[in-house]
Amino acid sequence: MNKRPALRPDTPLDQALAAVARGMLTDARDVISDPALQTDAAIHDFRKAVKRWRSFLRLVEPHFGEGAANLRKTARDTARKLAGARDLKSTLDAVDDLRESAYELNDRSFDTIRTRIAAMQSAAEKSGIGAGDRAQIAQDVSGWLTTISLWPFKSVRFDEISDSLTNGYRRARAAMPENWREANDEELHEFRRRTIDHRYQLELLEPLWPRMAKIWVDEAQRLRDALGQHRDLALLQAMAGPHQPLARFRSKLLPAIARRQEAHLSRAAKIAARVFAEKPRAFQNRIEELWRAGTDKENGKE
Repeated sequence: MNKRPALRPDTPLDQALAAVARGMLTDARDVISDPALQTDAAIHDFRKAVKRWRSFLRLVEPHFGEGAANLRKTARDTARKLAGARDLKSTLDAVDDLRESAYELNDRSFDTIRTRIAAMQSAAEKSGIGAGDRAQIAQDVSGWLTTISLWPFKSVRFDEISDSLTNGYRRARAAMPENWREANDEELHEFRRRTIDHRYQLELLEPLWPRMAKIWVDEAQRLRDALGQHRDLALLQAMAGPHQPLARFRSKLLPAIARRQEAHLSRAAKIAARVFAEKPRAFQNRIEELWRAGTDKENGKE
């Protein structure tokens, strides 16, 4: 079972929401300020924590309005500043993903490609954030913690949370491609963003039905991974464009990338059909019934 703070029928909703918010921001601050973590690892973990935090803010934004929206945008901008070296790491992941299936390229070519990207990543890290930058980001996150400590979570009702969860589900479902083969990178990226929000929001519901909810979360994560691998390959493809660092490998890279992307999309389509099978109203009814059943049990109304 997930050990992170979550929505639990045995805990007052306001206390649970406050604990979730504090836990997310504390995790983000801890990883970016941990001197034992190399910068690339710290950035990776921080960006992941920020995605979780932004998904939570989308959940409570209808209630807290502009304050939550501003915090979400600030978190987005902070994470974007750290994207450069991280995108190059994703491109290296794409090279590794491609290696076993790309018969057009030999080991020597792959080694050359990997060495070139790794050198670019190293240069980006050296010119990127340092210890002082990490300390400043940690301080900024502490400011966010102070802000949310003033929020009146006691005024939030579960039906508002249920509406937000359903709206997030509806947005993700609507963003799912109708024709996966014809979907462009921008459409797939938008669907992935919506899936990430949905995945992290689902995680908050795990205590309502731990075994089944874990399956939902795991499936959403698998969908996210497949879409992420497709995106990583798109980054690699861009580096093989005209006048780009890998242009000399373009004729061999592009067909290999296309095959591998097709495999990831095929997997994503199958998972997405399961994750978003329910209509939004049925999804909302289910989570509200789970919450009601849990609170009735706690109140001795079984």
